[in-house]
Amino acid sequence: MKTTLTLAAASVNTVPMDLEHNVGLIKQAMAAAVEAGAEVLLLPELSLTGYGCEDMFFCSEWLDDVQDVLITLSAEVPETLITSVGFPLCYPGGQVFNAVALLATNRILGIACKQTLARSGIHYESRWFAPWPADQFTQIQLGGQMVPVGDRVFDIDGIRFGFEICEDSWVAARPGRRLYDRQIDVLLNPSASHFALGKHEVRRRFVQEGSRAFGVVCAYANLQGCEAGRAVYDGGNMIASNGELVAEAERLQFCEVTLISATVDLLANRSQRIISSQLQSEMQQDDVVEIKGLLTQRGNFNIAPALSQYAELDEHEAAIRTASLGMWDWMRKTYTRGYAVSLSGGADSALCASLVYLSHAYAAYELSAESYQRALANVGLKLTVPEDKAARLAWIKSDVLPQLLTTVYQGSDNSSDTTANAAKAVANQLGAKFVNWSISSLVEEYCSRISGMPNAEPLSWEKDDLTLQNIQARVRSPGIWMVANRENKLLVATSNLSEASVGYTTMDGDTSGVLSPIGGISKTRVLKLNAYLETQGVILRGDNGDSERHPLPALHAVNSQRPTAELRPVEQTDEADLMPFPIMDEIRKLGQVQYLSPQGVLNRLADSPLTEGADRTQLIEWIRRYYQLYCRNQWKRERLAVGFHIESDSADPKSYRRFPVLNSQLKRELASLS
Repeated sequence: MKTTLTLAAASVNTVPMDLEHNVGLIKQAMAAAVEAGAEVLLLPELSLTGYGCEDMFFCSEWLDDVQDVLITLSAEVPETLITSVGFPLCYPGGQVFNAVALLATNRILGIACKQTLARSGIHYESRWFAPWPADQFTQIQLGGQMVPVGDRVFDIDGIRFGFEICEDSWVAARPGRRLYDRQIDVLLNPSASHFALGKHEVRRRFVQEGSRAFGVVCAYANLQGCEAGRAVYDGGNMIASNGELVAEAERLQFCEVTLISATVDLLANRSQRIISSQLQSEMQQDDVVEIKGLLTQRGNFNIAPALSQYAELDEHEAAIRTASLGMWDWMRKTYTRGYAVSLSGGADSALCASLVYLSHAYAAYELSAESYQRALANVGLKLTVPEDKAARLAWIKSDVLPQLLTTVYQGSDNSSDTTANAAKAVANQLGAKFVNWSISSLVEEYCSRISGMPNAEPLSWEKDDLTLQNIQARVRSPGIWMVANRENKLLVATSNLSEASVGYTTMDGDTSGVLSPIGGISKTRVLKLNAYLETQGVILRGDNGDSERHPLPALHAVNSQRPTAELRPVEQTDEADLMPFPIMDEIRKLGQVQYLSPQGVLNRLADSPLTEGADRTQLIEWIRRYYQLYCRNQWKRERLAVGFHIESDSADPKSYRRFPVLNSQLKRELASLS
């Protein structure tokens, strides 16, 4: 009887529909697994195609190509390795299943299919896939082989393997319970689980507790990187045995392939199952696929826990690192020459510009000189990367960022020296190209044209407050777009989650852009992240395991201000226009994450420490203000630039929060608040 097994779990940074690229990553992972001595390799969900292919999953010709590539890939599997690869299975009857194939050299051993489709939050799997019914199994012809398919257990030389595919493990009736009854030894979980603050702790509990409760080895492999543009996958592969984590990968890695491995004691888990087992009313055997001659007993393995030791990310660095990784992938996957930012001297644009710089700081420290140099070459920069990683930060500021980040301060008559100086200080610290020009003449030209219309009254702040504010925000857009076009850069939109949720944004103003890197970050958190970057900074790790903090003290010039749009000739603050940001963000979360009614939000908010000192009348006023803005500004949210999903919710109607453009304005619900 085989008593030990060496498992590997790999994260890969896939590109949707780029089969050649993804196969290349899978081959890298297989080579790394062989080098680690692994016998079984687990790859993420839909690792062959990428998870975010969306309606390409409807294209039958492309699905046929995917299966041909899978068959070809099986010939590339090393003789000493069994590899689990996620792919979309087009069933002969026409249904498409989210599936995983177990591959050995020139063989497809079997296919397991996802039973529980993700349909909450940003997920929409039921649009493309059918759920595989529990306890159902069959076989199909694939590549000249009859291949077992469905809710299967794979008995490979006496070791039983079963699958839970991502969402399968998040539901109460998880398949792992039934797989325990079928006496599995190893539970494999290929996933495409996007980053959200606090989410990884939940995953870790699923893996560790599943291992303990089912008496099995649990292996979890997740995608990593910004795959399809919105979601950023954080990797974080794990292997647990007998209720203990024995290997765990560092999350949010900038390399394209990350692998962990561990040798586990199968006897210890079997003993645990003997202790906790109960007689089952029905034992199915015909769903077990028996495979012989692939795994052999190996001796002299050290099966002591090999858990990787590294500092867990705090929530601020996790958010910063996620957005930075997203911006790194957007640059290299679109082959554009970096970013253009309209730098206002305020919190939002300062964080956006800092994220561009930090994406390169992380990449320079974590990638080899060859990998980083290749990424720069792909966007048109022919530079030689210093071998000494400690020297790369100064080099990035002097040689890289001046070419990859252009910032423009566009002052109006209402702008201050404070914001102009803050914008320049931030740009200088980041090494960005900085330009300062005035939009006053452009604003005057538009105002004169409007005032010159037939029967038009002169514009005034008393009558035309919103009009005069918005023209300043909008007139900034054509210039920065022109810069982005001329320099082949991606224009960054600078609106945040809080203000986008209530429409406190100017369409074709701060919403202009291709990518909104802070579109999934609340204003409350934006302010905290800027303070964190100023005083503490992110952690940069060298090759020998040492690490150092890298603060950005120039952000003090931004952090010392109260957030303001600077669009009126009198003092103006964002919170005076809206409400305190922590209150607004709490209303947003209660309404959009917990789906409470306005009255439910009021009742919960009244008991919150955030509202201490505020009377109920004030709370009602804030809640009404929030929902009135929210209800009438869905059309704005429909036009938001693509943003990263970072907090527990999102303002993006395409991937998270659906709400009718024309609606009741919640008049009845708001009128009844008491």
